[in-house]
Amino acid sequence: MGALPGMSIAYIVFTLACSVLVAELAGYALHRVMHSDRFPAMSRAHLIHHLLIYGPKQPMRTAEYNDATTGRASIGNVGLEWVVPSGMILGACWLVLWLLKIPIAYRLLSTFILLAWPIFMFSYLHDRMHIRNFWMERTPVLRWWFRKARRLHDIHHRSLDSNGRMDKNFGIGFFLFDRIFRTLAQRHCLFNWHGYRAAVRRYRLERELDDDFPSFPSGFHV
Repeated sequence: MGALPGMSIAYIVFTLACSVLVAELAGYALHRVMHSDRFPAMSRAHLIHHLLIYGPKQPMRTAEYNDATTGRASIGNVGLEWVVPSGMILGACWLVLWLLKIPIAYRLLSTFILLAWPIFMFSYLHDRMHIRNFWMERTPVLRWWFRKARRLHDIHHRSLDSNGRMDKNFGIGFFLFDRIFRTLAQRHCLFNWHGYRAAVRRYRLERELDDDFPSFPSGFHV
């Protein structure tokens, strides 16, 4: 029995499942690249969120989301460090589906999921993890999952190696690929101030920190 003309329920479910997995893997990989310093400009743009806006001396949650793209080119509050590579990945996926001669209806469905899933997970849900009293944490069906995912994201913000690179929990709502690639951390550790200082120096953020966030732990100098 077909769900839509020319489409079967089985193939629709298969397309949805594959598209979600690809979108989640792409989001994980892109997020991990942003923290790798392979592309310094991309990393610096992303690390503004981590080191300045929701840094170690700022609360993880505020009444409204503090946008890290103010004064920078963006689509909404999504910076070009996300938009440009995401567009390239989406185009590559469309090309692969076309080369495989996947019917146009399934290509359109897959492209919609490849676009909608990252927008929801890596933009909408991520931003709400930094907002106090978000409705998901009060909803009986969702609060267990949301609070657990939010805690793992908090750990992501607080996990730096000695070179100043955040190296844990690159997923947002789901952490399948963190488990597969061994980047999952389920417990907070002592904050690495040495690594933080290295990151601030690498991305030349000393002036922004001095101007906006002058309070540091006793004895700490950038």
